[in-house]
Amino acid sequence: MQNNIFFYIWRKKRIIIPVLLIIVFAVTCIIIINREKNKVYKKYEIISEKKFESISSARYESFKDGIIRYDGDGLSFYRDGKEVFNKAFQMSSPILDVRGTYIVVADRNTTNICLINGSGKGYDITATCAVVGVTVSKKGVVAAILDDGTANYIELYDKNGDRLVSGRTVVEGDGYPVSISISDDSNKLVASYLSISEGQAHSKVVFYNYSSVGKNEVDRIVGGFNQYDDTLVPKVKFIDNNTVAAFGDNRFSIYDIDEKPKLVYETKLKEEIESVFHNEKNIGIVFKSNSQKYNHLLKVYDLKGNEECAIKINFDFSGIKFADENVVMNDKTRCMMYSFSGKQRFNKEIGTDIADVEPVEDNVYYVVHENKYEKIKLK
Repeated sequence: MQNNIFFYIWRKKRIIIPVLLIIVFAVTCIIIINREKNKVYKKYEIISEKKFESISSARYESFKDGIIRYDGDGLSFYRDGKEVFNKAFQMSSPILDVRGTYIVVADRNTTNICLINGSGKGYDITATCAVVGVTVSKKGVVAAILDDGTANYIELYDKNGDRLVSGRTVVEGDGYPVSISISDDSNKLVASYLSISEGQAHSKVVFYNYSSVGKNEVDRIVGGFNQYDDTLVPKVKFIDNNTVAAFGDNRFSIYDIDEKPKLVYETKLKEEIESVFHNEKNIGIVFKSNSQKYNHLLKVYDLKGNEECAIKINFDFSGIKFADENVVMNDKTRCMMYSFSGKQRFNKEIGTDIADVEPVEDNVYYVVHENKYEKIKLK
């Protein structure tokens, strides 16, 4: 009997001790991860630097693990202090979009479109009429808003410049397409239309499906939403392959479209929107504040519309972006970072004449100045 008791205790210890060790290890990992997520950085070091000619009209965009610099004379991609590739073109008013490993740049109000892959290979596309807006999918399919003076078109092109889809809209009946976005897999497209009826301007959001799901639908339209009677929607965007955000002047909507769209979340906004930004997990909206204590109110949402955080900001930034579960903002001289918990993790002057700050990871950034860019690491 006594041997049976000792055996029972020994067997229980063999089970309990490993379980306790696993629990302790898991708790320790959680503590370490949370500590890293809220680590405060006091300084930074320059990892690499690249100088270039100062061009006041140059603009910048993050791409892969580097940064794009472009103007009317061409585009260059830089990484770790080196120019990886460049593409020359002549455009008077370039508009650019990036998705995955593809870049599309078009000359507004002309028929010129250039698609560039991650290796720097360029594909020239000639649109059927003047380009008003352009976007690209992760598969390299280009979608463009076109205008021939009497009607508007939404057209899709492949890398060879072959037209895949063309849809015509007449302003008097359908409205004017002001924003489009194409899904990662190129099968779905969303468009925001501006219409005027009885002297009042309003928007509608329309969804298209170019897979077998939409083949029997008129003009491939699989859904439309007209609840924006008192709202203008200047921007729609695929956040991931099945999630679309529609940003109105007083309304914010999130849609899910696997095959046909459904409204996931919507709210009317009382505050004035100053800017919106996103990554593939979160959506950020900056509101103008009337408080004397802070200038801006930032709200971060997940893709279901749940509010992740609300951060009061007393800083007149010129750029704002996500860096993992942080928000990074900058003006001409200073950079700030806040975690989603609202903790300020970095606040320091990092140079002069800052044109852009592009996150690489939590504590690594490209800082673009007028005549150079630096890759910095926060410490």
